[in-house]
Amino acid sequence: MEPFIVGIDITSIKDLFGRNREIETLISCAKRKGNAGIIGARRFGKTCLMKSLETYLVNNGSIGAYPLYFDVKTQCGVKKNTPAVYRSMASLLASKMCLDNLLPEGKLKISRRCSLDISCDELDMRVQMEEWNPEYQKQVLFTLANNLEKNNKYLLLLLDEIDYLLLEAFDTPSDFSRIRGAATSPESNLKFWIAGTSTWSAICTSVGSPELNCGLENVTITSISKEDFTSLWQHECSLIEETFLRQQYLDLLSPLFQKTGGVPYYAKFVASHMYTNRKAALPEYDVIRDYLCEIINNRFVSEVERSTMFLLSKGPKNFEETIPDGITSLRSKGLVKSISESTFYLPIGYLEDYLRACSHDKEIVNVDSIEQEELNELVGQIERLRVGVNKRYINVHEVFIPSHEDPIEFGILRKRCYDEASMDVFSGSLYKLYYEGSNNGNNLPDRWSEFANLTRALRHLYNHRECAPSTMSEERLLMIVNNGSRPIYDYEFAKMQVKVLQLCRDELCGMQASSSPSRTNTKTSSTESDSSSVLRGKINGNRNRIFVDNHRPYIIDNKMGFAPNNSPREYDYFEREEVLFELKPETTNPRTGEPISFAINVRPAND
Repeated sequence: MEPFIVGIDITSIKDLFGRNREIETLISCAKRKGNAGIIGARRFGKTCLMKSLETYLVNNGSIGAYPLYFDVKTQCGVKKNTPAVYRSMASLLASKMCLDNLLPEGKLKISRRCSLDISCDELDMRVQMEEWNPEYQKQVLFTLANNLEKNNKYLLLLLDEIDYLLLEAFDTPSDFSRIRGAATSPESNLKFWIAGTSTWSAICTSVGSPELNCGLENVTITSISKEDFTSLWQHECSLIEETFLRQQYLDLLSPLFQKTGGVPYYAKFVASHMYTNRKAALPEYDVIRDYLCEIINNRFVSEVERSTMFLLSKGPKNFEETIPDGITSLRSKGLVKSISESTFYLPIGYLEDYLRACSHDKEIVNVDSIEQEELNELVGQIERLRVGVNKRYINVHEVFIPSHEDPIEFGILRKRCYDEASMDVFSGSLYKLYYEGSNNGNNLPDRWSEFANLTRALRHLYNHRECAPSTMSEERLLMIVNNGSRPIYDYEFAKMQVKVLQLCRDELCGMQASSSPSRTNTKTSSTESDSSSVLRGKINGNRNRIFVDNHRPYIIDNKMGFAPNNSPREYDYFEREEVLFELKPETTNPRTGEPISFAINVRPAND
């Protein structure tokens, strides 16, 4: 086993260091069927604590809690779509209950009009609910919770990234009120634990929905003690095979504890950076600068708290008379500790260094701002070029198929990459926009261009590593985007991100400047020029043929047959309705030798 592995969630309480008090508190809360709030800065260990307790509660069924971990950001990725959030939670829960034999396969009545066909297939159940009334979609979650009561269990929702759920996923924060109301009712069979960067009352006030506030058992996740940190560090160092190097890392225990403040993730991330580069000296704060920036710029950090942290970055501060509100709230988040009743300090040395740098060298902040503006501009160009390419090829076919998820994916492209995880998310969004968005490359003028191959290869660079590269070798990919080497430092990931986006922009510019729109149909280089003339005919009831006088029927193409928003799913064609369409080049029936005419871009004649 390798030392200093980061990015993999811990799922057993046995593997957590320094969290015994928090674990005992939350287990007691589960036994009492209580609601709880887990508070702590990002990367302090909230997710690992939640997932570890989920495992514990599953293995200790006598407690009666049936846990369901849900992170809307990673598990469904919806934005401003309340029904989608509820049906994602419900389908996940139903699938889990079915797998655990707590819910039989078959029809489950939700209302007089709606029944859900229960199975282990989460996606199938989600699709079933899509056409339902939004209120019925919400009701499924609570119906399932009531079914758990038959097995002497109650539903315990473990809701991670609560700030994203309220502000980004739900249409409005008040859409959480139904869960909140059920969880605070004595008769309800549903409770929730939330994880966030601030207290529940502060979050509710901040998002403008104080009515959501309710009594929660608050559990603060802070840095761990020096004793627990020592146990963690000794365990990690024991995995280093070289004796001399192992001792060098063991000797770093005290300075690393001071710099990271005893935050396990920071310590392992810094150590992973050193170990990868075969170094035994602590790096500067910039190795975790992005995480530190998240602390300062978090939407739930007030100006008072921000000013307080800048003040404490100069050293411990004694408040002889009144302790400021900023100190109290920062202590609740684990970002400030006390030496005495009136003297406080920042326990994370790297955070002190970062704040001092920001105070003394404003250019550090300005450079980041400029880089972000340049990144925003580059993605904006790609977004505009994508629309321009569609217009350029409008007489042939739509190259990039619009999706309601496009704004989310473009938003991800605008986020600066700083490590493998962020690069993996970036490459996934690029793949969806460029490759999946072009009908898996089938709509591209050249499906096998170098950039199309690069997009697919990049998607698998940090994900599905076991897959053998088929479109482009790793060596070729890295030669194009990072001078032949894998990125290690955060600025290398950012540079690689910009390079990929520049290549994308250039590729789209090339498509837009093409003298004659054409589409590659196979791996060969032959192209087909599609007719741009608009014809008129009558569609049949099966929506697969168009009839025109004095011509054999036109077959509606399976892939490009209907214009956007005019497919049979969105528009109800009736028998012999007049439609407009364009032609795809004729092909020959291999059996009869007769030509076959295909219709594309079909839409109503009055469109």
